[in-house]
Amino acid sequence: MVTPTHTPPLVRSLCWLLCSIIGLIASPSLTAEPATDKAVALDLSKTGMPFPVHKFRNLAKQKRNIPNELDGDYKLMIVAFQRWHQELVDTWFPAGDLLEQQYKQTGKTFRYYEIPTIYPMGPIRRSMLNSGMRRGVKTKAARERTYTIYIDKWPFRKSLHIPNEKDIHLFLVDKQGKVVWRCQGKHSKENESSLRQFLKKQMR
Repeated sequence: MVTPTHTPPLVRSLCWLLCSIIGLIASPSLTAEPATDKAVALDLSKTGMPFPVHKFRNLAKQKRNIPNELDGDYKLMIVAFQRWHQELVDTWFPAGDLLEQQYKQTGKTFRYYEIPTIYPMGPIRRSMLNSGMRRGVKTKAARERTYTIYIDKWPFRKSLHIPNEKDIHLFLVDKQGKVVWRCQGKHSKENESSLRQFLKKQMR
């Protein structure tokens, strides 16, 4: 039996709400998408590109290069853009926990990470947001796998072929930082099966 390492969905949702309020006070354009989004066609099936490298602290206050310094031979990056996306992210926790346990004793390891994205802001406002997130995430494991990144989101999304901020996107990244598998949206049996089949081939 796998012990849950995540925070109840309601608490996480309230945490995101607090962060959104602070963020909107900090920056009125926090959730605004650039007009260029509608003019660019992106390929939702594209893989092979590097996952963008950024250096940020997780909710356990550990500073890491993402994704290069994160644990795992294969890392599932669950990228979210909106407060309500947390409920979609939560649907992947059981599968993520099971896969981490399954590959724990093998020669290669699997880890999954939550990557909420927010537009850039100053260190004081960023600290307020991180503190708000930390209050809603109590377990050590959940704090260590949650990296809120403060970035110009359009170039980030363009590099990963994410057309808009309407859904969550998942990227499986190898040790070289390359995207080798991807999917979109809340957990489904089909997407989990696809991920498992891919990992089974790579982790023989």
